[in-house]
Amino acid sequence: MDTTFIIEIVRAVWREIILWRFWVVAVFLLITFSLLGIGFYWPERYQTEATLYADNKNIIEPLLEGRAEVTETDHSRQAREIIYTRRILSQVAEKVGLLNQNSSDQAREAVINKLRANITIENVGREYFRVIYSDRDQEYSFSVLNAAIETFIADSSNQRRQESRSAYEFIDQQVEAYKRQLLVAEKQLKDFRAGNLDGDSQSVTRKIEQLRSEIEELKLSIDETEAKRRSIREQINNESEYLTAKGKLDEEVGRLEVLNNQLDSLRLVYQETYPDIVSLKQQISAQELVIESLRSGDRYASRLSQSESVENPLYEELRVRGSEIELDLNSLRKRKEAIERILEEEFKRAERVAENEAELSELVRDYDVTREIYEEMLGRKEKARLSMTLDVEGQGINFKIQEPPVYPIQPSGLRFVHFMLVAPILGFIVSLGLIIFYVLVDPRLRSVSMLESMMPDNVEILAEIPHINTTLSKRLIRTDMVVILVVCLLAAGLYIGITWLRLSGGI
Repeated sequence: MDTTFIIEIVRAVWREIILWRFWVVAVFLLITFSLLGIGFYWPERYQTEATLYADNKNIIEPLLEGRAEVTETDHSRQAREIIYTRRILSQVAEKVGLLNQNSSDQAREAVINKLRANITIENVGREYFRVIYSDRDQEYSFSVLNAAIETFIADSSNQRRQESRSAYEFIDQQVEAYKRQLLVAEKQLKDFRAGNLDGDSQSVTRKIEQLRSEIEELKLSIDETEAKRRSIREQINNESEYLTAKGKLDEEVGRLEVLNNQLDSLRLVYQETYPDIVSLKQQISAQELVIESLRSGDRYASRLSQSESVENPLYEELRVRGSEIELDLNSLRKRKEAIERILEEEFKRAERVAENEAELSELVRDYDVTREIYEEMLGRKEKARLSMTLDVEGQGINFKIQEPPVYPIQPSGLRFVHFMLVAPILGFIVSLGLIIFYVLVDPRLRSVSMLESMMPDNVEILAEIPHINTTLSKRLIRTDMVVILVVCLLAAGLYIGITWLRLSGGI
């Protein structure tokens, strides 16, 4: 779009304005006075606002940090949830006189909905929020906001106290319940320990090990005694009950040498505690007694010299010794059987102890869990008590008025002065816009450049006939312009008069 075309459009628009001059002025005045009328009856709203501060930082908090918990809330959300409730809005409406006890449900519902729609709550910061109320009446706007703030602060304090007291009472009930459970668990644990005296698994294990060691020792003793018994029996079988005197001494000495040789041979292989070595030592001792008795020369010597038969003392000694060993062997076997019976009883006792320990572990576990929860609930009870005390004394979260409501002097939002300023500008824009739109959509040719763009390239425009204004047309235009000017001056005077009266409060 070149400059020539724009200039031609501007000229066409100006010609249309001149041609439609009365309609242009009429549209301008119609729009201007219509907007002025709308502004005249536009309802003005007066807005009152107040900024509240949630004070949860006081001197008590650092002193009771970690012990008492101050109720934490999202302040703007809490204010919105509380103020918008039917209960709070009913109290606010009754305070400002919008409702009374005799108001109908329909009237109460209408007033509450109106208050809820006109109250706005905005976040200002972490601990600040703003409450705004707008109304067509200045007095109502100011009084409703004051009543809403007072009711909200009082209700939030009461609600916080009730919540703290309810929490304390609930925790106190839980503490008493767990205390009863703890006493029951202690009694069950005490009764179980008093009724089960089998000891613990460690004592039973030590006892079983001791009995097993004794059984092993008895088995070794029995084996040793049986070896002695076999040796004695072999010696008894080799000895005769009576001795002859002829060559008896030499025979006994030779037997003693044989026993000594056997002892020396065994010592090369076994220790002194070996049963055969012990048995040979006893046989050697008995053989030495026999030889000593043969060498005494008294009654035995005379009898031996006379080739008379006598009793063999070694045989008698071996027989007595065999009887003693047999008694010892029976005693060891009986003792082994008794210890084995005790060991079986200990195994049964171990089973009972294992069952008792499992039951005891369950009782102890229940007791420990109950005691742990009880101690934790005691701590929570103390914290709840301190928190309740803080809320009752007003040391918790307090809502304070940071910026109190100010009586609204000027209305907020669109006012009459805005319509007064915008009306002439909008009237002029609409009138001019209609003419420009008419020129653009009009199919008639109004410029040479437009005609050239429509004609083929080989067709040239020879001449342009300009608009010719005659003397009569010029005189008529001047007369019309005077009339239009007078009408505009009268309309301007009327416009200024209406706005002055409206702004001054005359109408």
